[in-house]
Amino acid sequence: MYPVPADVRRLMYKVKHVQGVDITRIFCGLNETRNIIPSIRYALEAGMIPQATLCITHSPVHTVEYYAGIADQLIEAGAPEICLKDMAGIGRPGMLGRLTQAIKEKHPDVLIQYHGHSGPGLSMASILKVCENGADIIDVAMEPMSWARCIPT
Repeated sequence: MYPVPADVRRLMYKVKHVQGVDITRIFCGLNETRNIIPSIRYALEAGMIPQATLCITHSPVHTVEYYAGIADQLIEAGAPEICLKDMAGIGRPGMLGRLTQAIKEKHPDVLIQYHGHSGPGLSMASILKVCENGADIIDVAMEPMSWARCIPT
C-alpha cells in the first residue's frame, strides 16, 4: 500500500460513491487506527458506509481485548460495521467467537462481517464460532469462482 495524501483519499471516496460503491472496507494491516479513522470520516462525508476492519493474526499480543479495544475506537469514530479479516486464516476459532461476542455485547447495533481464508484449515470452524456469537455476514466463495485461492466454500 502506498501513502496517499489526505486530499486525494478524500476525493477517492467521493468518486467511488458517484461510481456506485456504497460500502467501503477500510483497513490497515497493522490495525493502526491513525490510518483507519481518517478514511472512516472521508467515507461518511462522501455518503458511503465505512466498514472498518480488524486484520486478524495470532500471537500473545493479539487478544480479544486488543481487538475489542480497536473496534471500540473505530466504532466511536463512526464505523457502523466491523469486518473481522482473517487474511492468512490463522485466527483461532475460539478467539474469533469471543471477539464477536465482545463487540456485539458492547455494540449490539454494529454489523459484524467475517472474512477468512482457509489456508491452514481453521476457517470453517471460525465461521461456526463467529456465527454462534452473533456475526451478521459471512464471506464465502465458490472454489471454481475464486480460482481455488484458499477461500472457504
